[in-house]
Amino acid sequence: MNAMTTIKVPVELRDRIAKLAEHRHLTMAGAVERAIDVAEEEEFWARARAVMGSADARDDLRRESERLSGTIRDELEPEDWSDLF
Repeated sequence: MNAMTTIKVPVELRDRIAKLAEHRHLTMAGAVERAIDVAEEEEFWARARAVMGSADARDDLRRESERLSGTIRDELEPEDWSDLF
């Protein structure tokens, strides 16, 4: 069993969490965990868009992909390539 703790939140926030949890058929902890998961994923993609958003970044990634494209077969015997293509 996971260790548990108590956090203090305003009553209004507790009620919002409870409503969300009920709507999604989750526990309150599950609703909080899901909200954090969504926030972390949104943050990840926002950072990815920021990095990929510049022309220089796209060019750097394209050059890196081209540089590495030939290495997929390195050190493999030809019979090992069938599952790659």
